[in-house]
Amino acid sequence: MKKVLIATLIITASGMGCGKDYLSSLQNSPNAPTSSAATPQLVLPAAITNLVNIVNDVTGVIGNPSYESQAVWLGYWNYQPGYSFNSGAAGYIETSGGPQLWDNYYGILTNLNFLLGETQGVANANYHDIAEILEAVCFQNLVDLYNDIPYSQALKGQGNFYPNYDKASDIYDSLTSKIDNAITDINANLNNAAVGVPGVEDVMFAGNMQNWILFANTVKLRLLVRESNVSSKMAYVTSEVTKTASMGYLTSDALVNPGYSASKPNNMYGGFGVSPSGSLYGDASYIGANEAVIDFYRATNDDRLGYFFTPKNVVATSPNYYNVTLPLNFSDYWGNYLGTQNANPDGTGSSNIGSGLVVSPTQSAVMISATESYFVQAEATLYGWLPGGATQAQTLYQNGITKSYEFLGVGGSTAAADGYAATYYGQNIGYVAFPTGASTDSLVHTILTQKWAAMNGISVAEPYNDWRRTFNSGMNSGYPIVPVSIYNAKVGPHMPFRYYYPTEEQNNNNAAWAAAGGATVDPFNSKIFWMP
Repeated sequence: MKKVLIATLIITASGMGCGKDYLSSLQNSPNAPTSSAATPQLVLPAAITNLVNIVNDVTGVIGNPSYESQAVWLGYWNYQPGYSFNSGAAGYIETSGGPQLWDNYYGILTNLNFLLGETQGVANANYHDIAEILEAVCFQNLVDLYNDIPYSQALKGQGNFYPNYDKASDIYDSLTSKIDNAITDINANLNNAAVGVPGVEDVMFAGNMQNWILFANTVKLRLLVRESNVSSKMAYVTSEVTKTASMGYLTSDALVNPGYSASKPNNMYGGFGVSPSGSLYGDASYIGANEAVIDFYRATNDDRLGYFFTPKNVVATSPNYYNVTLPLNFSDYWGNYLGTQNANPDGTGSSNIGSGLVVSPTQSAVMISATESYFVQAEATLYGWLPGGATQAQTLYQNGITKSYEFLGVGGSTAAADGYAATYYGQNIGYVAFPTGASTDSLVHTILTQKWAAMNGISVAEPYNDWRRTFNSGMNSGYPIVPVSIYNAKVGPHMPFRYYYPTEEQNNNNAAWAAAGGATVDPFNSKIFWMP
């Protein structure tokens, strides 16, 4: 647990890091940082960029494919024929060595912890509040993967080399309060000339603190909706969601761009695009489509298929790679189901990652999309936690679909995307048309299925969380319902519920690890606290 026990400042942006020279003036050792060398203006862009590199990276560009396993398990992607069979992903195999995101998140938390310590005064209040919001995102993502984790005693450096693990539910409550404090503080300082406003170092909102409020409020809503099946917390969750209603939520994508360029491209482009020399990056030929999601797009007449994936045997060097012709010929798309890596029977290759995701080396990375924001709002409204009832829930649901079409550029313009989206959700097809009057379970199923359809390659962690928090042991699945791997040597009956704690925790923080149940973790039976 080195990055928890030793508060070492890590301010270089991983892999496809900052394209601008934000960090070039750091002359002193980052292992002994001082506020004069590592100022908030220098630490903030690296913290934001490193975080989006994790939440928006499923390609391995940063050296560790953050959520690649989930992308495969959820029926989005699969490994191309011609490569060694990936028995680990197909077999739902996990070990304490991987997949892992423990050090990734705690490394960013070390940056944020330093930032919090250096921004106690009024002048740097906005930096302090941003750090608290980002800290909440990191700790939530850790809880969502590991359940109980070091929290209140973490990041103390020499003050505590062996931090205990806090209960996951308690951490969620603390994060909710942390977000509330940050929002209150930002609001209080919006017109305070004594408070400094971040500039270009804020590589997500360029110092627009009102947008930070919307972002934080959306994160809070996501935290609370995640607990929708924790019956013991319903009064608390309902009350807290109600408090968010007056502040608003994200209606446009929260995008990060530290200065991506041809030589330092966005992660997605750096996995699937074309390098400055004209060659394809490695994942372009390694990862392709999963037939499960193609089946869904095809069955629902969804033109997004042509933007998420290319036609068979079309790669980024082909002239028509960036040109999608509508209406689609849905038979042109093909992939493998999880558990197989077979060649296409007609002799062409399987579909590759499409031009809606791989746009240019300078494309921004998504921290939270407007699509996700609208779907979370729709679910909270459906439960009666936000006002408007079923009619408003339907509007929010349709807005989520529309924002997905806009993000992908369906039809070539915003107006065209809106038109295609309206045609799509206007169909009388299951899990497309909003089933007004149906049971709450059916409505949730529809919302989460469309959320899954929209998050392909953009934020795969959220559908993975949705699937787990709606898991029904009777049907051995949650929402969205995706096919189980057909690999005959898989080690579990469905995708895992959680990650193992990393080996370093067992070795270096054994007493706390054991007290948290580290020795008895079972990925297929040990649940995150918000699971039914």
